[in-house]
Amino acid sequence: MTSTGLERALIMQNARVFKKRYLLLILLAVFAFGAYSVFHSLSPEQVLIRKLKVNSLVNLYITEANAGATTDFSYRFYLYDASKDDKTFMAGLSGNEPFMITADKDAFIKVSKDAIFLSVKGKIDNFHSPAFYRAGGAIYSVPVYLTTSP
Repeated sequence: MTSTGLERALIMQNARVFKKRYLLLILLAVFAFGAYSVFHSLSPEQVLIRKLKVNSLVNLYITEANAGATTDFSYRFYLYDASKDDKTFMAGLSGNEPFMITADKDAFIKVSKDAIFLSVKGKIDNFHSPAFYRAGGAIYSVPVYLTTSP
């Protein structure tokens, strides 16, 4: 083999290794994305623990969520159409977003004049006010007033 042939062989070998590296990186990226998607699509198991009537259109639902043996319980607060039953609410949990997620299972709740008053001790993972809900094809909101302490 001439020196030119040897140089070509080395170039070709390097080119193949270069392509294999990119293929490996692409496969790793696809695997990581798939694992991320599966992990985030798993929703915690939820059990209905309380229901309160806010007004004639909406109920406040509180669920206890358990994501596994190594995680603490979380308590999720939802608003849902009062014309529908509890089974319909539980069946549609994946399509509803809680307006509050907290670790306080003894959060004080008061409903007065179409508003929700909450007093929470400890950690709050997610909160937004006003809280929105859908009833009869329209979107409504309920003001939520939150008092917190450590």
